[in-house]
Amino acid sequence: MSISLLRSLYAGVNLFATGIRLAPLRMLGLSPGSGMRVGKRVRWPLMNLRQITLGDGVSLGSGGWFYIPLPNRTARIIIGNGTAIGDDFAISANNKISIGENCLIGFRVSILDFDHITGRDVHPVSSGVTKGEPIVIGDDCFIGCGTVILRGVTLGKNCIVGANSVVTKSIEDHSVIAGAPAKLIRKL
Repeated sequence: MSISLLRSLYAGVNLFATGIRLAPLRMLGLSPGSGMRVGKRVRWPLMNLRQITLGDGVSLGSGGWFYIPLPNRTARIIIGNGTAIGDDFAISANNKISIGENCLIGFRVSILDFDHITGRDVHPVSSGVTKGEPIVIGDDCFIGCGTVILRGVTLGKNCIVGANSVVTKSIEDHSVIAGAPAKLIRKL
């Protein structure tokens, strides 16, 4: 068998498996775009599926996790057309997370728009979470493996975030950042 035939067969199997994985989620309100690929073991907020928008050609790796607090009916997660997200991602919204088109997001990336309430004599398990601040990731961004993006951050278009960075502040278009906390390395 030729390599191209094997690749076509593999792509067909993936599309079929994605259709099977998404069928029950569609019944619960999820409206995925066409041509999506979804890996195994992605966890979804079953009662808040209507608050997630997935564009055409989105690819989600295995073992990922979407979270929207159950009583929250206004939080949104939006992923643009052609964006690919690696395995073991965590996208957690209590306000709004918007990821642009044609972004490449590496393995084990966490995007969290809220914090846990902490302080003296506060029990972290039962303390709850903050209201959250929106996160916006522009089109054509590359986010390296192990990155954490925290509340209130806006990444401009065509930005690169180095692996294992912790992004706490917004950056302009065409920037390269890295570190913990992430700092500007250079402009493209």
